[in-house]
Amino acid sequence: MQEIRAYAHSKTVRRLLVSSSLAALAAGVIAPSAFAQSTSTSAESAKEPEVIVVVGIRASLTSAAGIKRNAIGVVDAISSEDLGKFPDSNVAESLQRIPGVAVDRSGGEGRFVTVRGFGPAFNTVLVNGRSFASENQGREFSFDLLASELISGAEVFKTAQARLQEGGIGGTMNIKTARPLDGRGGFRAVAVAKALYENNSKKTTPQVFGLISNSFADDTLGILAAISYQKRESVIAYTQNRGYIPNTDVGPAAAPLFKGVYAPRNQDVGIDTQDRERLGINVTGQYRPSEDLTVTIDALHNRFDVESRIQALGSWFEPSSYTAATIDSNRTVTSLTTNGNADLLDIANNRFVTTNAVGANVDWDISDTLNVNLDASWSNSKNAAGGKNYFTVIGVASRYSFAQAVGNSPPSTFGYTANLTNPGAGQAHYVERSGNNESEDVVELKADATWQLDNGIFKTARFGALANRREKDSQAIGSNGEVNCLYCGYGVAVSSNILSVVNTKGILGGQLPTAFAGYSGNRYFEVLASPQQSALRDTTLGLTPGTTAAIIARNNGYTPVVQPASFSVSEQNIAVYAEIDLEGTAGTMPWFVNAGLRYVTTEIKSSGNQLQLLDLLRVPGDNTIYNAVFANAGRPTPVSKKSNYGVFLPNLNARLTINDQLIARAAASRSITRPQIRDLAPRTSFDTNRPASLDGSGGNPDLKPYMATNLDASLEWYPTRATVLSAGVFYKKVDDFIIQLRAQEKIQIANASGLPVGGLITGPNEATYSIRRPRNSESAEITGVELNAVYNFDQLEGWVSGFGVAANATIVNTDSEFDTASTTTSFALEGLGNSYNVTVFYEKYGFSARLAWNLRERFLENLVTPGQGGDPVFRRDYNQFDLRTSYDISDTFQVFLEGTNITGNENITTGRFDNQVLDFINTGARWSLGVRASF
Repeated sequence: MQEIRAYAHSKTVRRLLVSSSLAALAAGVIAPSAFAQSTSTSAESAKEPEVIVVVGIRASLTSAAGIKRNAIGVVDAISSEDLGKFPDSNVAESLQRIPGVAVDRSGGEGRFVTVRGFGPAFNTVLVNGRSFASENQGREFSFDLLASELISGAEVFKTAQARLQEGGIGGTMNIKTARPLDGRGGFRAVAVAKALYENNSKKTTPQVFGLISNSFADDTLGILAAISYQKRESVIAYTQNRGYIPNTDVGPAAAPLFKGVYAPRNQDVGIDTQDRERLGINVTGQYRPSEDLTVTIDALHNRFDVESRIQALGSWFEPSSYTAATIDSNRTVTSLTTNGNADLLDIANNRFVTTNAVGANVDWDISDTLNVNLDASWSNSKNAAGGKNYFTVIGVASRYSFAQAVGNSPPSTFGYTANLTNPGAGQAHYVERSGNNESEDVVELKADATWQLDNGIFKTARFGALANRREKDSQAIGSNGEVNCLYCGYGVAVSSNILSVVNTKGILGGQLPTAFAGYSGNRYFEVLASPQQSALRDTTLGLTPGTTAAIIARNNGYTPVVQPASFSVSEQNIAVYAEIDLEGTAGTMPWFVNAGLRYVTTEIKSSGNQLQLLDLLRVPGDNTIYNAVFANAGRPTPVSKKSNYGVFLPNLNARLTINDQLIARAAASRSITRPQIRDLAPRTSFDTNRPASLDGSGGNPDLKPYMATNLDASLEWYPTRATVLSAGVFYKKVDDFIIQLRAQEKIQIANASGLPVGGLITGPNEATYSIRRPRNSESAEITGVELNAVYNFDQLEGWVSGFGVAANATIVNTDSEFDTASTTTSFALEGLGNSYNVTVFYEKYGFSARLAWNLRERFLENLVTPGQGGDPVFRRDYNQFDLRTSYDISDTFQVFLEGTNITGNENITTGRFDNQVLDFINTGARWSLGVRASF
């Protein structure tokens, strides 16, 4: 049935309906698809049902309950409270209140979204129903790129439908922007200004938003323009350990203190000062000459710059240098004393992202029974951080100690014997310029048709096709290795006095150092490349004068250049689909079935750089190693590879209306997630060249997609118009999981040294390497339960009728959990964890308040530590409280207060055991005070 748009015009009604449909989100409201403007999700409609646009919690809850009852599949949705008024300051933060949705944060902001335990690479993100470019090296979409004010709504599709773009085993998310002819038309304008206060930095920055929309010529022509500007100056205090080394001996080799223990690799403590600036612009024009035809053209521009400077004190724990240590029952080192160097670190870790998108859509009712929707879009996203990041180290010789974290306290490094603030104590060590230029272009064409059959049980048929091309280029840019470690070893003093005191302001507390020497990384590069420092190195190390200057000159100093890790992948997808809606009754119970089939072909061309091995030569006097001979004088050479695959993806969604209050659902489907783009790069490196060990690593252009079988079932109870209680279960069996595995690969060599056949020399002109690549290998089963409830007290009398509550929980399990007792586990499901949400709200007499609590329980974040340890990374339980209050001064003006992470909870990661603390991150609380005007 055709949905009705609801608006609140009068002062009295608006005051009753201020705030958001957040509770509908938090309750996991199942909404029909408002997809690509004309795509239908209802058995009763040839066109897409109009999305109910409401301002106020109660109106949204009542209408959302009606939408949920008529939905085809499991679809959770949230809409803006009003134009330019999304429920949270960040889209990802709002999405996490949907059952089964969790977020990963960057700088205290939600960036990536996990659905039902499947990480960001397993979820398809669409903008206005279209595939969208990402600035990341993989398929992950960064939600922090989009200002929330530009968004009018978001949907999470948890069960497959044939017309949805494939790729999301976890789910498909559709982010929508506002349209000028949606709703009542006419003139509308919104202006928002607020001051953002960061608790850690004690800085206040501006955030402004403006939107204007109008329709002309009897509402046949509409134009909407919106702009958002946000700035943050934040300080993130942290400690970091790069991992625990398993099964290692600590202490002198001749008399070890302990054998076979888990030893901490290092401990850094510091502050990350970030300047974040986000500019978003959205312009949309619509032309509707008749009720049967709507033409929409829209454009989006976003710029998001993050300038991050990290100043830290690092302590490197070399196992053989321990002079004292203690261990616990898990044989984890809990404290130690060692000799070495206190590392003074200055690090730049930036993002400079620009995103542009343009789209055109034609929605045409050709007749009463046939609708056609044509859509074309282009998007591009670039991260221009190549060569603009750096990592630098200056050392100060010192003896120091380490004590493991206890409870929720950070680990401690203390007892330094050196004066860490002495400006003349610095010894040069390591420097590196780095960063990637990431760029992705997506071009997409779609054609969808909806045909009303109304023939017995056959009600609606849909069919269509899609073609898109995704091109991603990753260009690694950095300084050359010859100069990066030119001063390694702490043997040469820094010739220029560049050190000054850094104060961490005691944000982390505990016994951590609060002051140490710091410096400018860019100034450090200048000093190391100077004639004075080059001459000092020659003198200190007893080198021929001019030796260091010659090395600096032939590398053009520390000027960044393109590195071998660069790659490019072009992916072209062509899909066709057909689906049908069936409807009837079983006794007195109406039933509805949607069945569909999607077929997609994918062609991939990947290119990169790799070393071409020509030969392995004997080394005179050393039988333990080969001298590897490479083509092109040891420089990587271009290489490319093509691959393709095709898959059929069936789906079935069923709904049974048991009575006026009770509805049962079931769904089954096959779905895919494509391999990570960076894994498709056709590069190979030959890492170890020894008679007993020929090892290498690389990418794999022949990877096939993950393939999942999905089952869903749920029961929904609607005792009143605004009350929803539901419970659902789901099951996923995922095959062809991609993991890093070694396999034997034969490499042709010239064998000029006449190496005898035997061992790893498997032929007269053949060597067999053990190459570690991503490969399709494992399977995993995931089961889950989703519970949600929403209730408000509007049946009560007086002021208490303004209260309401929404709550949900997702509990998941898998047969592929990490075994902490095993040191050889090669596969476990990352990102899977339970999550809980509770939102309490009050809304009456022009006053609105909402307190939301989110908990994500401990989960495996990475199977292998990205740093030095090689062990797993777990993220501890994390909970966050967010607050929003507002008061309507008049029909036009509203004042509001927003709080994010108001209790200042820390994010903590650990190793194999919970007391192996790796990251302890304090982003602090954020508060916004502002005013909103709407006309």
